[in-house]
Amino acid sequence: MLHFVRKASLLSLIVANSSLSFAGVMGEVHDDSKRFFGYVSPIYGSLSDDGINRTPFADTIVGGAQTALMTNTDSRWGYSLGLGYQFGPENGHDVVLSYTNLKNRGTVATAITSESNVLVNRLSQIVRSQFENPAFIASSGGKEMIGPASAVVSAYYDYQTADLITHRNFLSNFLNYVHFSRYYGIKASEFKKGFSAQYAGTLISIDPNAFNTSLEPLTDQMNYAAKYFGIGPRIGMGAAWDLNRYFSLVGDVSASLLGGTYKTSWNEALITTPTAFIPGYQQTGRYSYTQNSSNRMWTSLVIGSNLAIATHFDLKNGSSVGVQGGINTEQYWTNTSPDAIRGNNTANSLYFNQRLAIRDVFVKFSYFA
Repeated sequence: MLHFVRKASLLSLIVANSSLSFAGVMGEVHDDSKRFFGYVSPIYGSLSDDGINRTPFADTIVGGAQTALMTNTDSRWGYSLGLGYQFGPENGHDVVLSYTNLKNRGTVATAITSESNVLVNRLSQIVRSQFENPAFIASSGGKEMIGPASAVVSAYYDYQTADLITHRNFLSNFLNYVHFSRYYGIKASEFKKGFSAQYAGTLISIDPNAFNTSLEPLTDQMNYAAKYFGIGPRIGMGAAWDLNRYFSLVGDVSASLLGGTYKTSWNEALITTPTAFIPGYQQTGRYSYTQNSSNRMWTSLVIGSNLAIATHFDLKNGSSVGVQGGINTEQYWTNTSPDAIRGNNTANSLYFNQRLAIRDVFVKFSYFA
């Protein structure tokens, strides 16, 4: 019976999952016939940089009450895949190639309908507040629009990573029913984030010379995008504890140091009538602002961890099936300064962090040939 428990626990090591891409990071000691293994894992998780998803994009002023609207993304389904091979004495070593993909999306919209209400554009790098007119609650310049007006922001995060890891698995010499794994290898990650925003409303235009006031239609559209890529070494340790002859508690921690590049872009286009006055610009009716960065160096320390319950079933043909469920997290920490979007003509200054956090729950199905 002790042999059965050890066998089950060591099998659970190979199905242990660490922080999305770490699925399959730990190996097993098992029968010589069990050389190849693979897994598929649906995951449900969130991505966040504490930047885009914490950025207010508009204020509404309705009946004297001011409300700030913020961008938001929803947790969504992703997947992780892996393929491995065991080797060495008692198959105590293995090599695992894994890939993980997760995307988050979200759209937030707001609107006002009355001329006595105000919609404030919090993102534009073109418009700014200028003059006050007692006849209107909003100031001129285009940053503040009166109703009917609307704002819509759609944000996204795209994450994918691949790992090539080798492990050494061994029994504990001082704890019963506890097994350990050491591993190292290479990690490559790509992360994309951004948003698109559209504003439409009525601009209060005041001639700075004659101070004549007119109401003009205005539309403003902007797109922000950032892309990061890094590759580097990864090391970690894992453990499995036999709860009984059927289930094991498994987990691991790891650290990676990635080096690579990142680039960002901001493109904004504003359209109004040729007679409208936009502070700081000549009267053309069409205005734009662009801020792009070429490839810059990016480094990140990646800390990952997971905790899960694992079990397995032996099949009559000599193969095995593993099932596991748990939670994991991955944190990308960088000393790169936040990405700053700052136009000379506006008071809106935007800062987006360069870090990333991944949190998810998963169910993993493994097959051992």
